[in-house]
Amino acid sequence: SSSSSSSSSSKRRLTDVTPRYASSWTDTLKKRGVLRGKQTRVREGTGVDKWWKAILLQGNHHHNHHSATEKQKALRDKGKSEKDAIVLDDEHVDELGKKKGNDNNKSTMEVDDHDEEKELTASAKKEPIPTSKTAFKSHPIYVIPSVMNANEVLVPDAKKRFCGIFKGEMVFRRTDVEQALPAKKWLYRGRKVRDNELPKPIKRVKARKKAAGKGGFKALKSYGVGDSNDGGEDFQKKQLQDGEAPLEDGKENIYASWQTDAWSPPPVGPNDPIPINEYRNIELELLNPGLVHVYLERIAKLAKQLGIPYAPCLLGFEGHGGNRTPTIRGIVVHVHNEQLLREAHAEMSNHQLEEEHDNYEKAMWKKWRRLLEGVLIRDRLEREYGDEGK
Repeated sequence: SSSSSSSSSSKRRLTDVTPRYASSWTDTLKKRGVLRGKQTRVREGTGVDKWWKAILLQGNHHHNHHSATEKQKALRDKGKSEKDAIVLDDEHVDELGKKKGNDNNKSTMEVDDHDEEKELTASAKKEPIPTSKTAFKSHPIYVIPSVMNANEVLVPDAKKRFCGIFKGEMVFRRTDVEQALPAKKWLYRGRKVRDNELPKPIKRVKARKKAAGKGGFKALKSYGVGDSNDGGEDFQKKQLQDGEAPLEDGKENIYASWQTDAWSPPPVGPNDPIPINEYRNIELELLNPGLVHVYLERIAKLAKQLGIPYAPCLLGFEGHGGNRTPTIRGIVVHVHNEQLLREAHAEMSNHQLEEEHDNYEKAMWKKWRRLLEGVLIRDRLEREYGDEGK
């Protein structure tokens, strides 16, 4: 890769000009780890292209900070600062004039940066369209609908920017391809599918294979948060929705980003019940404000003894395919109950340590007693019957 540095002495910058000189920008992106418009995983989980961009950004930031530090040091050595309101000598006037000129040059440099960025972007866009369908599958710039993944969709206005025709198919840019997700997975990304969009999925794709029923996780009827069927409106509404839902055909609905809105878990008040899912636990990634995850040994048993409402915490899933099993660790409680629970757990731990120590001492004295009794019995037997044996 190449880089350039501006000739201005007041501010230098590093810019990747590879698109201007590379004979094939597509090959360059592939060598940087970009396939199908995405970063591939390399060592330490970092993409090559992202690493290169981070280096340039860090270098520019370091140089700008170093230049500002040198300027402040020069002014400080002369007994001046950038905030001085009184002109002390002609030299200072020159410095102020230079400072003003630098401010004017700053806007000019920003314009130059913008123009150069446009030029480099235009150079990258001159990349020729592939001539085979196989090339489209891993091409980082162009794509045709027939090689897109099942969960990939085109943005609504993609046809306004189509690049050409390949064997009767329109050629689009990878930047106009987005990943569609099920409604549940959008929640993990801080977005939620709008209610009026739920009946109108962008696609229906093959659903992930569900885990086998035998030996899997079985939710208890209650985790200290009340019975599952409380006769409330929410439960009745869920029953109606389950009854109206279409029969499973092995497929699931997926939705695009433009069918969603920004979302965050609703806050839970001190007196509000802990919201649990259909499996009577709560996911750590969707933890509501007002709740806290407590992961301590035997914490669930202690919370139940104290009468503190809680729910098991789901950290994720382990395994692959149909053998995925949930990972339950710790519990979720209201924030105002956390301190009480931790103090009670510390007290319980101390009490258990004392009990273990007492039991250890009792077992130790019991063994000593048995040893001494054996020695005394043996001594008595030798004294009483030792001579007869001879």
